[in-house]
Amino acid sequence: MAAIQFYSALPGLVQLMIIFTWMVVILIPPSAAAPIQITFEGCIPGFADNETQYCCPPKYNGTIVDFIPEKELNSSKPLRVRKALQCLSEKEQLEYKAKLDRAYTILRNLPEDDPRSLYQHCILHCAYGTGALVQPGTNITIDIHFSWLFYPFQRWFVFFHERILQNVLEDPEFSLHFWNWDNGATVRKPNSSDGGCYKVGHFVPQVYNDSSTAQYEAKRSYRAFMSDLPVDLSMIPEERADPPLRTADVVVPRNVASMYVAMMLNGSTTRGFIGGEYRVGDTQVLDPLTRGGSLEVRGHASAHWWVGGPLGLVPTSASDPLFFAHHSNVDRLWNNWHNLPGAERKDYDDPDFLNAEYLFWDETATLRRVNVRDSLSIEVLALEEVHFPTRWNKV
Repeated sequence: MAAIQFYSALPGLVQLMIIFTWMVVILIPPSAAAPIQITFEGCIPGFADNETQYCCPPKYNGTIVDFIPEKELNSSKPLRVRKALQCLSEKEQLEYKAKLDRAYTILRNLPEDDPRSLYQHCILHCAYGTGALVQPGTNITIDIHFSWLFYPFQRWFVFFHERILQNVLEDPEFSLHFWNWDNGATVRKPNSSDGGCYKVGHFVPQVYNDSSTAQYEAKRSYRAFMSDLPVDLSMIPEERADPPLRTADVVVPRNVASMYVAMMLNGSTTRGFIGGEYRVGDTQVLDPLTRGGSLEVRGHASAHWWVGGPLGLVPTSASDPLFFAHHSNVDRLWNNWHNLPGAERKDYDDPDFLNAEYLFWDETATLRRVNVRDSLSIEVLALEEVHFPTRWNKV
């Protein structure tokens, strides 16, 4: 009542100004946000693990070239298949290990300022994941973790890494096989099945644990070298400093439950699995529980911490070649998530999601611009859809 009396006592012109302002606020919607667009300009020191991180990508003076899959990938060729590493035959494992060794020997020996080097893979992931990159024209930092940027970024990162491996191996058909850490049981092959592999996959693949090869990382935790110790997919952040040593009889049922929660329960919606929105003007997401997707924070992160060493830390994780086998599996699980029963499982159709952009170096050291939209179908990227028997979706 007092507010009405106060308003009535105001001069007529002031009353009109108040009414006009109210109409502007109510009737004109706020300006729409925009998709995140990555630039390497204005790169600053990042911050992670309680330390300042210096990880700006090398300066680039050439033209940034848009990567358009339908123009650059041969759609008439058979799709490449990424396989579960534990399911390779003995001959395939020997050949694959030799190829990894040859490729990573080259990547480790490239000059540090070569964007194709393993060192620069590490730098690039560090830049994207520690707030070293900023939104153009602002001082707002960017992090591809804990939002809808995560899965598309990792798919593109593995994709371009795979192209670099193909290039140094001179083998355009080379595929980066996946560490099948979500599969915790060897089961009998069904009589009705024409194919597939039913071997347990939750141990660190042996092709990465031979100390004579370039894909080996000696600084991993001792856990990663124990052939009978499954990866612990239920580790929590508080356990990172002093991870408990859980044996297989404890870990396996916990892993099944963790994957069921990540993929079936918490991951039963777009928001739950993909993660929350992240647009221009949004601040860097630091708390995984705020906007992180279910598999990113449960399963994916735990595997990083369990392996430990460089892989256990965002700034250094991509310096361990196992990173790419790990994320090849994350990529596969995102793809398979769409086909799980029990809910409507689809990616966002928001233009700020679809038009978000990233920059990656390709096999010719050319900087390429890609978007989320082109990453949503692995068939567009010339990969065959990979399904794989699991136990956790039947809990």
